[in-house]
Amino acid sequence: MGIKMDEYELLGKGSGPYGITAGKDGALWFTQHKANQIGRITMQGEITEYPIPTQNAEPHGIASGPDGAIWFAEECNKIGRLSLL
Repeated sequence: MGIKMDEYELLGKGSGPYGITAGKDGALWFTQHKANQIGRITMQGEITEYPIPTQNAEPHGIASGPDGAIWFAEECNKIGRLSLL
């Protein structure tokens, strides 16, 4: 059985991708703890990044909530919620 593996370069160098989850929008969402951002990648490899307003939040864990929003844990004692309007 053969396999195929693809890798995708993130926009910022040293962003430190950590957690990843599937979103209700059909894309994958991931944390970038070193870049202080939440990233989104489509099945076609298109990447969008969303900066977290709190400096040095260091997002790690991430989940898609039943409300369709993306929820993530921050190392600064906060929980974040990202929802596209």
